[in-house]
Amino acid sequence: MRITFRNQAALLREYVNRFDATSNTIRLEALLHLAEMPLPTGKDLLTFHDSLLFVAAYPSDPTQAKLAEKALERISASIQSKRTTPHLSWINSGLPFTPTVARFTHDQVRWLMAHPHCRTTLERFDDAALELNDVLKLTLPAVERSETTAGLANNDLMDVLKVPVRNRLSFLIDELSRLDPLPFIKDHLFDQIGVYVRALPLHRHFSKAFNRLPGIETYFQKEFLKSFDIRALLDQPVNPPQDLDMDEKQQVVRVIKNTMVLTARETDPTTYMDEDSLRLYHLGRGISVAIYTMIPSRQLPLESYVGYTAFKNGYAVSYGGSWVFGSGANFGINIFETFRNGESAYIMAQLLRVYRQVFSIGYFEVEPYQFGLDNPEGIASGAFWFYYKFGFRPLDKELRTLAHNEAGKIKSRKGYRTGPKTLIKLTGSNIGLTLDQKAPQRVPDITLQVTKMIQRAYNGQRQLAEMMCREKFARDTGMQIPVDPAQIQVWTEMALWKEAMQVNHPRQLSLMVDMIHAKPTNVYTYQELLRSFYILI
Repeated sequence: MRITFRNQAALLREYVNRFDATSNTIRLEALLHLAEMPLPTGKDLLTFHDSLLFVAAYPSDPTQAKLAEKALERISASIQSKRTTPHLSWINSGLPFTPTVARFTHDQVRWLMAHPHCRTTLERFDDAALELNDVLKLTLPAVERSETTAGLANNDLMDVLKVPVRNRLSFLIDELSRLDPLPFIKDHLFDQIGVYVRALPLHRHFSKAFNRLPGIETYFQKEFLKSFDIRALLDQPVNPPQDLDMDEKQQVVRVIKNTMVLTARETDPTTYMDEDSLRLYHLGRGISVAIYTMIPSRQLPLESYVGYTAFKNGYAVSYGGSWVFGSGANFGINIFETFRNGESAYIMAQLLRVYRQVFSIGYFEVEPYQFGLDNPEGIASGAFWFYYKFGFRPLDKELRTLAHNEAGKIKSRKGYRTGPKTLIKLTGSNIGLTLDQKAPQRVPDITLQVTKMIQRAYNGQRQLAEMMCREKFARDTGMQIPVDPAQIQVWTEMALWKEAMQVNHPRQLSLMVDMIHAKPTNVYTYQELLRSFYILI
Protein backbone atom coordinates (compact mmCIF):
# COMPACT_ATOMS: atom_id res chain seq x y z
CA MET A 1 0.00 0.00 0.00
CA ARG A 2 1.28 3.44 -0.92
CA ILE A 3 2.26 5.54 2.08
CA THR A 4 0.15 8.70 2.22
CA PHE A 5 -0.44 11.34 4.86
CA ARG A 6 -4.01 10.19 5.32
CA ASN A 7 -3.24 6.52 5.90
CA GLN A 8 -0.33 7.31 8.22
CA ALA A 9 -2.51 9.73 10.19
CA ALA A 10 -5.17 7.02 10.40
CA LEU A 11 -2.56 4.55 11.71
CA LEU A 12 -1.44 7.07 14.30
CA ARG A 13 -5.01 7.61 15.42
CA GLU A 14 -5.71 3.86 15.59
CA TYR A 15 -2.66 3.08 17.73
CA VAL A 16 -2.43 6.30 19.71
CA ASN A 17 -3.68 4.77 22.96
CA ARG A 18 -2.06 1.33 22.77
CA PHE A 19 1.22 0.70 24.57
CA ASP A 20 2.35 -2.81 23.70
CA ALA A 21 5.65 -3.15 21.82
CA THR A 22 4.02 -3.62 18.39
CA SER A 23 1.75 -0.60 18.81
CA ASN A 24 4.64 1.56 20.00
CA THR A 25 6.59 0.64 16.85
CA ILE A 26 3.65 1.34 14.52
CA ARG A 27 3.02 4.69 16.20
CA LEU A 28 6.70 5.64 15.99
CA GLU A 29 6.92 4.73 12.30
CA ALA A 30 3.76 6.72 11.55
CA LEU A 31 5.17 9.78 13.33
CA LEU A 32 8.43 9.49 11.38
CA HIS A 33 6.63 9.18 8.03
CA LEU A 34 4.29 12.09 8.81
CA ALA A 35 7.25 14.30 9.73
CA GLU A 36 8.52 14.02 6.14
CA MET A 37 5.22 14.81 4.38
CA PRO A 38 3.63 18.15 3.48
CA LEU A 39 0.89 19.18 5.87
CA PRO A 40 -2.67 18.79 4.57
CA THR A 41 -5.56 21.21 4.87
CA GLY A 42 -9.06 20.75 6.23
CA LYS A 43 -10.12 18.00 8.58
CA ASP A 44 -7.07 15.82 7.89
CA LEU A 45 -4.92 18.33 9.74
CA LEU A 46 -7.41 18.44 12.61
CA THR A 47 -7.31 14.66 12.97
CA PHE A 48 -3.50 14.70 12.96
CA HIS A 49 -3.41 17.58 15.45
CA ASP A 50 -5.70 15.79 17.93
CA SER A 51 -3.62 12.62 17.70
CA LEU A 52 -0.48 14.63 18.40
CA LEU A 53 -2.10 16.17 21.47
CA PHE A 54 -2.87 12.69 22.75
CA VAL A 55 0.71 11.52 22.13
CA ALA A 56 2.04 14.63 23.90
CA ALA A 57 -0.18 13.96 26.91
CA TYR A 58 0.46 10.18 26.92
CA PRO A 59 3.93 9.68 25.39
CA SER A 60 5.37 6.18 25.56
CA ASP A 61 9.00 7.37 25.43
CA PRO A 62 11.14 10.50 24.99
CA THR A 63 11.50 9.97 21.22
CA GLN A 64 7.77 9.99 20.58
CA ALA A 65 7.30 12.95 22.92
CA LYS A 66 9.89 14.93 20.91
CA LEU A 67 8.35 13.92 17.58
CA ALA A 68 4.90 15.05 18.74
CA GLU A 69 6.34 18.33 20.00
CA LYS A 70 8.16 18.99 16.71
CA ALA A 71 5.04 18.17 14.70
CA LEU A 72 2.95 20.60 16.77
CA GLU A 73 5.60 23.29 16.30
CA ARG A 74 5.59 22.58 12.56
CA ILE A 75 1.81 22.98 12.38
CA SER A 76 1.99 26.24 14.33
CA ALA A 77 4.74 27.70 12.12
CA SER A 78 2.94 26.67 8.94
CA ILE A 79 -0.35 28.30 9.92
CA GLN A 80 1.37 31.42 11.26
CA SER A 81 3.26 31.89 8.00
CA LYS A 82 0.11 30.93 6.03
CA ARG A 83 1.97 28.17 4.22
CA THR A 84 -1.05 26.06 5.19
CA THR A 85 -4.23 27.72 3.92
CA PRO A 86 -6.79 28.22 6.74
CA HIS A 87 -9.88 26.06 6.40
CA LEU A 88 -13.42 26.77 7.59
CA SER A 89 -13.36 23.62 9.74
CA TRP A 90 -10.49 25.08 11.78
CA ILE A 91 -12.76 27.65 13.47
CA ASN A 92 -13.13 26.62 17.14
CA SER A 93 -10.55 23.86 16.64
CA GLY A 94 -7.93 25.30 18.99
CA LEU A 95 -5.28 25.07 16.26
CA PRO A 96 -2.59 27.75 16.59
CA PHE A 97 -3.45 31.10 14.97
CA THR A 98 -7.03 30.07 14.15
CA PRO A 99 -10.10 31.85 15.57
CA THR A 100 -12.56 30.83 18.24
CA VAL A 101 -16.04 32.21 17.59
CA ALA A 102 -18.52 31.80 20.43
CA ARG A 103 -20.79 33.40 23.01
CA PHE A 104 -19.28 34.08 26.41
CA THR A 105 -20.36 35.97 29.50
CA HIS A 106 -19.61 39.65 29.93
CA ASP A 107 -16.80 38.99 32.41
CA GLN A 108 -15.19 36.37 30.18
CA VAL A 109 -15.23 38.72 27.18
CA ARG A 110 -13.79 41.52 29.29
CA TRP A 111 -10.96 39.19 30.33
CA LEU A 112 -10.37 38.18 26.71
CA MET A 113 -10.16 41.80 25.57
CA ALA A 114 -7.24 42.36 27.95
CA HIS A 115 -5.52 39.11 26.91
CA PRO A 116 -1.96 39.63 25.65
CA HIS A 117 -2.07 36.60 23.31
CA CYS A 118 -5.26 37.21 21.32
CA ARG A 119 -7.34 39.96 19.76
CA THR A 120 -11.07 39.79 20.45
CA THR A 121 -13.66 41.54 18.30
CA LEU A 122 -17.42 41.61 17.83
CA GLU A 123 -18.45 38.89 15.37
CA ARG A 124 -22.24 39.26 15.23
CA PHE A 125 -25.50 39.38 17.15
CA ASP A 126 -27.41 36.10 17.01
CA ASP A 127 -30.06 34.15 18.93
CA ALA A 128 -30.99 37.42 20.67
CA ALA A 129 -34.01 37.83 22.92
CA LEU A 130 -33.49 41.57 23.37
CA GLU A 131 -32.54 44.39 21.04
CA LEU A 132 -29.63 46.59 21.96
CA ASN A 133 -32.10 49.46 22.42
CA ASP A 134 -33.67 47.58 25.35
CA VAL A 135 -30.34 47.36 27.15
CA LEU A 136 -28.69 50.69 26.32
CA LYS A 137 -31.68 52.66 27.53
CA LEU A 138 -30.66 51.38 30.97
CA THR A 139 -26.99 52.33 30.67
CA LEU A 140 -26.45 55.30 28.31
CA PRO A 141 -26.05 58.84 29.66
CA ALA A 142 -29.51 60.36 30.13
CA VAL A 143 -29.01 62.86 27.31
CA GLU A 144 -28.45 60.01 24.80
CA ARG A 145 -31.22 57.63 25.86
CA SER A 146 -33.68 59.08 23.38
CA GLU A 147 -31.66 57.42 20.62
CA THR A 148 -32.88 54.03 21.89
CA THR A 149 -36.54 54.88 21.23
CA ALA A 150 -36.30 55.01 17.42
CA GLY A 151 -36.35 51.24 16.99
CA LEU A 152 -33.00 51.10 15.19
CA ALA A 153 -31.24 47.79 14.53
CA ASN A 154 -28.19 47.13 16.71
CA ASN A 155 -25.50 48.24 14.28
CA ASP A 156 -27.58 51.20 13.09
CA LEU A 157 -27.94 52.33 16.70
CA MET A 158 -24.18 52.20 17.17
CA ASP A 159 -23.78 54.16 13.92
CA VAL A 160 -26.00 56.91 15.37
CA LEU A 161 -23.98 56.83 18.59
CA LYS A 162 -20.79 57.30 16.49
CA VAL A 163 -19.18 54.06 17.69
CA PRO A 164 -16.49 52.95 15.18
CA VAL A 165 -16.79 49.34 14.03
CA ARG A 166 -13.40 48.46 15.55
CA ASN A 167 -14.56 49.74 18.97
CA ARG A 168 -18.00 48.19 19.11
CA LEU A 169 -17.18 45.30 21.37
CA SER A 170 -15.35 47.50 23.87
CA PHE A 171 -18.32 49.90 23.75
CA LEU A 172 -20.72 47.09 24.67
CA ILE A 173 -18.47 45.81 27.42
CA ASP A 174 -18.01 49.31 28.87
CA GLU A 175 -21.74 50.04 28.83
CA LEU A 176 -22.67 46.79 30.54
CA SER A 177 -19.86 47.34 33.04
CA ARG A 178 -22.03 50.05 34.57
CA LEU A 179 -24.08 47.15 35.95
CA ASP A 180 -21.14 45.47 37.72
CA PRO A 181 -22.79 46.12 41.14
CA LEU A 182 -25.74 44.03 39.87
CA PRO A 183 -23.82 41.10 38.36
CA PHE A 184 -26.70 38.73 37.73
CA ILE A 185 -28.78 41.42 35.99
CA LYS A 186 -25.71 42.35 33.93
CA ASP A 187 -25.20 38.71 32.95
CA HIS A 188 -28.83 38.31 31.94
CA LEU A 189 -28.89 41.43 29.77
CA PHE A 190 -25.58 40.65 28.07
CA ASP A 191 -26.73 37.12 27.32
CA GLN A 192 -30.06 38.34 25.95
CA ILE A 193 -28.51 40.55 23.25
CA GLY A 194 -26.75 37.53 21.73
CA VAL A 195 -23.17 38.78 21.39
CA TYR A 196 -20.81 36.45 19.51
CA VAL A 197 -17.11 37.31 19.62
CA ARG A 198 -14.09 36.27 17.59
CA ALA A 199 -10.87 35.59 19.52
CA LEU A 200 -7.93 35.53 17.10
CA PRO A 201 -4.61 34.27 18.51
CA LEU A 202 -1.58 36.55 18.31
CA HIS A 203 0.75 34.00 19.90
CA ARG A 204 0.96 30.23 19.72
CA HIS A 205 0.44 30.03 23.50
CA PHE A 206 -3.24 30.73 22.77
CA SER A 207 -3.78 27.26 21.29
CA LYS A 208 -4.52 23.76 22.56
CA ALA A 209 -1.01 22.61 21.65
CA PHE A 210 0.92 25.23 23.61
CA ASN A 211 -1.50 26.15 26.38
CA ARG A 212 -0.07 23.93 29.10
CA LEU A 213 1.34 23.99 32.59
CA PRO A 214 5.01 25.01 32.68
CA GLY A 215 7.79 23.04 34.33
CA ILE A 216 6.04 19.66 34.39
CA GLU A 217 8.28 16.57 34.42
CA THR A 218 7.07 14.22 31.68
CA TYR A 219 5.64 10.86 32.68
CA PHE A 220 6.09 8.18 30.03
CA GLN A 221 3.14 5.85 29.62
CA LYS A 222 3.73 2.10 29.69
CA GLU A 223 0.10 1.03 30.08
CA PHE A 224 -3.30 2.33 31.16
CA LEU A 225 -4.37 1.64 34.73
CA LYS A 226 -7.77 0.06 34.20
CA SER A 227 -7.92 -2.04 37.35
CA PHE A 228 -7.05 -0.49 40.70
CA ASP A 229 -8.36 -0.35 44.26
CA ILE A 230 -10.62 2.70 44.10
CA ARG A 231 -11.24 2.99 47.83
CA ALA A 232 -7.54 2.63 48.67
CA LEU A 233 -6.71 5.40 46.19
CA LEU A 234 -9.42 7.73 47.54
CA ASP A 235 -8.09 7.21 51.06
CA GLN A 236 -4.49 7.96 50.08
CA PRO A 237 -3.44 11.42 51.36
CA VAL A 238 -2.35 13.96 48.78
CA ASN A 239 0.92 15.85 48.99
CA PRO A 240 0.69 19.56 49.83
CA PRO A 241 -0.19 21.79 46.87
CA GLN A 242 2.61 23.28 44.81
CA ASP A 243 4.01 26.47 46.27
CA LEU A 244 3.29 28.99 43.50
CA ASP A 245 4.76 32.47 43.39
CA MET A 246 2.69 35.28 41.86
CA ASP A 247 4.00 34.80 38.31
CA GLU A 248 3.53 31.03 38.45
CA LYS A 249 0.00 31.42 39.76
CA GLN A 250 -0.86 33.82 36.95
CA GLN A 251 0.48 31.30 34.42
CA VAL A 252 -1.69 28.54 35.85
CA VAL A 253 -4.76 30.81 35.91
CA ARG A 254 -4.20 31.77 32.29
CA VAL A 255 -3.82 28.14 31.19
CA ILE A 256 -7.09 27.25 32.97
CA LYS A 257 -9.03 30.14 31.46
CA ASN A 258 -7.49 29.65 28.00
CA THR A 259 -8.55 26.00 28.11
CA MET A 260 -12.20 26.95 28.41
CA VAL A 261 -12.11 29.63 25.70
CA LEU A 262 -10.27 27.37 23.25
CA THR A 263 -13.04 24.78 23.64
CA ALA A 264 -15.81 27.42 23.53
CA ARG A 265 -16.88 26.53 27.07
CA GLU A 266 -17.38 28.33 30.36
CA THR A 267 -17.89 27.38 33.98
CA ASP A 268 -18.57 29.84 36.78
CA PRO A 269 -15.46 28.89 38.79
CA THR A 270 -13.16 29.50 35.81
CA THR A 271 -14.78 32.78 34.75
CA TYR A 272 -15.24 34.18 38.26
CA MET A 273 -12.20 32.56 39.84
CA ASP A 274 -10.96 33.68 43.22
CA GLU A 275 -7.27 33.36 42.40
CA ASP A 276 -6.34 33.24 46.09
CA SER A 277 -8.28 29.96 46.34
CA LEU A 278 -6.23 28.25 43.60
CA ARG A 279 -4.37 25.10 44.62
CA LEU A 280 -2.38 22.85 42.30
CA TYR A 281 -1.77 19.24 43.31
CA HIS A 282 0.64 16.82 41.60
CA LEU A 283 -0.62 13.27 41.98
CA GLY A 284 1.78 10.99 40.08
CA ARG A 285 1.69 9.38 36.62
CA GLY A 286 1.82 12.88 35.09
CA ILE A 287 -1.55 13.87 36.58
CA SER A 288 -2.05 17.28 38.16
CA VAL A 289 -5.29 18.80 39.46
CA ALA A 290 -6.00 22.48 40.05
CA ILE A 291 -8.98 23.38 42.25
CA TYR A 292 -10.43 26.85 42.80
CA THR A 293 -13.62 28.62 43.81
CA MET A 294 -15.30 31.93 43.03
CA ILE A 295 -15.07 35.56 44.12
CA PRO A 296 -17.52 36.53 46.89
CA SER A 297 -20.10 38.20 44.62
CA ARG A 298 -20.49 34.98 42.63
CA GLN A 299 -20.57 32.42 45.41
CA LEU A 300 -23.54 30.14 45.96
CA PRO A 301 -25.59 30.29 49.16
CA LEU A 302 -24.27 27.99 51.90
CA GLU A 303 -22.42 25.51 49.65
CA SER A 304 -19.13 26.07 47.79
CA TYR A 305 -18.85 25.47 44.05
CA VAL A 306 -15.23 24.34 43.74
CA GLY A 307 -14.12 23.94 40.14
CA TYR A 308 -11.21 21.91 38.82
CA THR A 309 -9.01 21.42 35.80
CA ALA A 310 -7.18 18.10 35.48
CA PHE A 311 -3.90 17.89 33.57
CA LYS A 312 -1.87 15.06 32.06
CA ASN A 313 1.77 16.00 31.49
CA GLY A 314 0.69 19.64 31.59
CA TYR A 315 -2.17 19.33 29.05
CA ALA A 316 -5.71 20.04 30.25
CA VAL A 317 -7.66 16.81 29.79
CA SER A 318 -10.71 17.34 32.00
CA TYR A 319 -12.76 20.05 33.70
CA GLY A 320 -15.75 20.24 36.02
CA GLY A 321 -16.43 20.83 39.65
CA SER A 322 -17.87 19.78 42.96
CA TRP A 323 -20.59 21.44 44.99
CA VAL A 324 -19.20 21.01 48.50
CA PHE A 325 -21.32 21.26 51.64
CA GLY A 326 -19.66 19.93 54.77
CA SER A 327 -18.78 16.28 54.33
CA GLY A 328 -20.96 15.79 51.25
CA ALA A 329 -20.47 16.95 47.67
CA ASN A 330 -22.14 16.75 44.30
CA PHE A 331 -19.61 15.97 41.57
CA GLY A 332 -19.45 16.51 37.81
CA ILE A 333 -16.79 15.48 35.29
CA ASN A 334 -16.14 16.32 31.65
CA ILE A 335 -13.30 14.73 29.70
CA PHE A 336 -12.23 16.71 26.64
CA GLU A 337 -13.04 14.76 23.49
CA THR A 338 -9.40 14.59 22.37
CA PHE A 339 -8.49 12.64 25.51
CA ARG A 340 -11.52 10.38 26.01
CA ASN A 341 -9.59 7.24 25.09
CA GLY A 342 -7.05 7.85 27.83
CA GLU A 343 -7.00 7.04 31.55
CA SER A 344 -10.43 8.58 32.18
CA ALA A 345 -11.36 6.27 35.07
CA TYR A 346 -8.05 6.79 36.85
CA ILE A 347 -8.23 10.56 36.34
CA MET A 348 -11.73 10.63 37.82
CA ALA A 349 -10.50 8.60 40.80
CA GLN A 350 -7.72 11.14 41.34
CA LEU A 351 -10.24 13.99 41.19
CA LEU A 352 -12.44 12.33 43.79
CA ARG A 353 -9.31 11.70 45.86
CA VAL A 354 -8.39 15.40 45.84
CA TYR A 355 -11.86 16.50 46.94
CA ARG A 356 -12.04 13.75 49.56
CA GLN A 357 -8.65 14.56 51.04
CA VAL A 358 -8.86 18.37 50.86
CA PHE A 359 -12.46 18.68 52.11
CA SER A 360 -12.84 15.41 54.09
CA ILE A 361 -15.70 14.29 51.83
CA GLY A 362 -17.46 11.15 53.02
CA TYR A 363 -20.23 11.10 50.42
CA PHE A 364 -20.33 12.00 46.71
CA GLU A 365 -23.42 12.40 44.55
CA VAL A 366 -23.82 12.70 40.78
CA GLU A 367 -26.83 14.18 38.98
CA PRO A 368 -28.48 12.25 36.11
CA TYR A 369 -27.29 14.56 33.31
CA GLN A 370 -23.78 13.22 33.84
CA PHE A 371 -24.90 9.72 32.84
CA GLY A 372 -27.62 10.35 30.30
CA LEU A 373 -30.57 12.57 31.26
CA ASP A 374 -31.12 14.87 28.25
CA ASN A 375 -27.65 13.73 27.23
CA PRO A 376 -27.75 11.25 24.29
CA GLU A 377 -23.97 10.86 24.37
CA GLY A 378 -24.18 9.67 27.96
CA ILE A 379 -26.75 7.04 27.00
CA ALA A 380 -24.82 5.91 23.91
CA SER A 381 -21.61 5.49 25.92
CA GLY A 382 -23.31 3.69 28.82
CA ALA A 383 -21.89 6.30 31.18
CA PHE A 384 -24.02 4.96 34.04
CA TRP A 385 -21.76 1.90 34.27
CA PHE A 386 -18.67 4.11 34.40
CA TYR A 387 -19.95 5.50 37.71
CA TYR A 388 -21.35 2.15 38.87
CA LYS A 389 -17.86 0.61 38.78
CA PHE A 390 -16.76 3.33 41.19
CA GLY A 391 -19.44 2.30 43.67
CA PHE A 392 -22.07 4.91 42.80
CA ARG A 393 -25.62 3.55 43.28
CA PRO A 394 -29.06 5.01 42.47
CA LEU A 395 -30.68 6.74 45.43
CA ASP A 396 -34.09 5.44 44.35
CA LYS A 397 -34.66 1.95 45.78
CA GLU A 398 -36.35 0.51 42.67
CA LEU A 399 -33.66 1.85 40.37
CA ARG A 400 -30.98 0.50 42.69
CA THR A 401 -32.55 -2.96 42.32
CA LEU A 402 -32.79 -2.52 38.54
CA ALA A 403 -29.10 -1.57 38.36
CA HIS A 404 -28.13 -4.56 40.51
CA ASN A 405 -30.04 -6.92 38.21
CA GLU A 406 -28.52 -5.37 35.08
CA ALA A 407 -25.03 -5.65 36.56
CA GLY A 408 -25.69 -9.35 37.14
CA LYS A 409 -26.71 -9.83 33.51
CA ILE A 410 -23.58 -8.06 32.27
CA LYS A 411 -21.43 -10.30 34.44
CA SER A 412 -23.14 -13.58 33.56
CA ARG A 413 -24.12 -13.11 29.90
CA LYS A 414 -21.27 -12.77 27.45
CA GLY A 415 -21.75 -9.78 25.15
CA TYR A 416 -24.78 -8.45 27.04
CA ARG A 417 -25.31 -4.68 26.87
CA THR A 418 -27.92 -2.67 28.71
CA GLY A 419 -30.43 -1.21 26.24
CA PRO A 420 -31.05 2.53 25.84
CA LYS A 421 -34.54 2.34 27.40
CA THR A 422 -33.11 0.85 30.59
CA LEU A 423 -30.25 3.36 30.68
CA ILE A 424 -32.73 6.20 30.30
CA LYS A 425 -34.83 4.73 33.12
CA LEU A 426 -31.74 4.66 35.33
CA THR A 427 -31.48 8.44 34.97
CA GLY A 428 -34.57 8.70 37.15
CA SER A 429 -32.56 9.55 40.27
CA ASN A 430 -29.19 10.82 41.43
CA ILE A 431 -26.51 8.27 42.20
CA GLY A 432 -24.42 8.33 45.36
CA LEU A 433 -21.06 7.00 46.54
CA THR A 434 -21.03 6.34 50.28
CA LEU A 435 -17.54 6.34 51.82
CA ASP A 436 -17.68 7.28 55.51
CA GLN A 437 -21.35 8.11 55.92
CA LYS A 438 -24.74 8.10 54.29
CA ALA A 439 -26.05 11.16 52.47
CA PRO A 440 -25.61 14.18 54.79
CA GLN A 441 -27.97 17.11 54.93
CA ARG A 442 -28.03 19.01 51.66
CA VAL A 443 -28.61 22.65 50.81
CA PRO A 444 -32.03 21.92 49.16
CA ASP A 445 -33.14 20.39 52.49
CA ILE A 446 -32.36 23.68 54.23
CA THR A 447 -33.86 25.77 51.42
CA LEU A 448 -37.18 23.92 51.72
CA GLN A 449 -37.34 24.60 55.44
CA VAL A 450 -36.45 28.28 54.91
CA THR A 451 -39.29 28.65 52.40
CA LYS A 452 -41.75 27.03 54.83
CA MET A 453 -40.53 29.23 57.68
CA ILE A 454 -40.91 32.45 55.68
CA GLN A 455 -44.45 31.52 54.72
CA ARG A 456 -45.39 30.37 58.23
CA ALA A 457 -43.77 33.10 60.32
CA TYR A 458 -43.70 36.08 57.94
CA ASN A 459 -46.63 35.44 55.62
CA GLY A 460 -44.26 35.08 52.66
CA GLN A 461 -42.69 38.54 53.08
CA ARG A 462 -39.08 37.80 52.30
CA GLN A 463 -37.53 41.20 52.95
CA LEU A 464 -39.20 41.28 56.35
CA ALA A 465 -38.03 37.73 57.06
CA GLU A 466 -34.42 38.58 56.17
CA MET A 467 -34.40 41.70 58.33
CA MET A 468 -36.02 40.08 61.37
CA CYS A 469 -33.90 36.91 61.16
CA ARG A 470 -30.70 38.95 60.90
CA GLU A 471 -31.65 40.99 63.96
CA LYS A 472 -32.52 37.86 65.95
CA PHE A 473 -29.27 36.18 64.89
CA ALA A 474 -27.25 39.21 66.02
CA ARG A 475 -29.03 39.31 69.39
CA ASP A 476 -28.60 35.58 70.00
CA THR A 477 -24.92 35.50 69.10
CA GLY A 478 -23.77 38.93 70.22
CA MET A 479 -21.90 39.24 66.93
CA GLN A 480 -20.46 42.48 65.62
CA ILE A 481 -22.61 43.66 62.71
CA PRO A 482 -20.63 43.28 59.44
CA VAL A 483 -20.30 46.12 56.94
CA ASP A 484 -18.75 44.14 54.08
CA PRO A 485 -21.49 43.34 51.49
CA ALA A 486 -20.25 39.76 51.05
CA GLN A 487 -20.36 39.15 54.80
CA ILE A 488 -23.82 40.72 55.03
CA GLN A 489 -25.00 38.25 52.39
CA VAL A 490 -23.64 35.28 54.36
CA TRP A 491 -25.11 36.74 57.56
CA THR A 492 -28.52 36.69 55.86
CA GLU A 493 -28.05 33.08 54.74
CA MET A 494 -26.97 31.98 58.22
CA ALA A 495 -29.80 33.87 59.91
CA LEU A 496 -32.46 32.26 57.72
CA TRP A 497 -30.84 28.85 58.21
CA LYS A 498 -30.73 29.30 61.99
CA GLU A 499 -34.38 30.31 62.19
CA ALA A 500 -35.67 27.65 59.80
CA MET A 501 -33.76 24.77 61.41
CA GLN A 502 -34.05 26.10 65.00
CA VAL A 503 -30.29 26.19 65.61
CA ASN A 504 -29.75 27.19 69.24
CA HIS A 505 -26.62 25.30 70.38
CA PRO A 506 -24.10 27.96 71.57
CA ARG A 507 -21.13 26.28 69.89
CA GLN A 508 -23.03 25.93 66.60
CA LEU A 509 -24.03 29.59 66.74
CA SER A 510 -20.39 30.54 67.35
CA LEU A 511 -19.37 28.48 64.34
CA MET A 512 -22.02 30.23 62.24
CA VAL A 513 -20.52 33.60 63.18
CA ASP A 514 -17.08 32.34 62.14
CA MET A 515 -18.55 31.09 58.86
CA ILE A 516 -19.90 34.57 58.11
CA HIS A 517 -16.32 35.87 58.14
CA ALA A 518 -14.73 32.86 56.40
CA LYS A 519 -17.07 32.05 53.53
CA PRO A 520 -16.34 35.07 51.30
CA THR A 521 -12.57 34.77 51.60
CA ASN A 522 -11.44 31.21 52.38
CA VAL A 523 -13.34 28.19 51.06
CA TYR A 524 -11.07 25.79 52.94
CA THR A 525 -11.64 27.38 56.36
CA TYR A 526 -15.36 27.77 55.67
CA GLN A 527 -15.83 24.10 54.83
CA GLU A 528 -13.82 23.06 57.90
CA LEU A 529 -16.13 25.16 60.08
CA LEU A 530 -19.16 23.66 58.36
CA ARG A 531 -17.95 20.14 59.08
CA SER A 532 -17.42 21.07 62.73
CA PHE A 533 -20.96 22.46 62.83
CA TYR A 534 -22.41 19.14 61.74
CA ILE A 535 -20.30 17.10 64.15
CA LEU A 536 -22.29 18.79 66.94
CA ILE A 537 -25.65 17.58 65.59
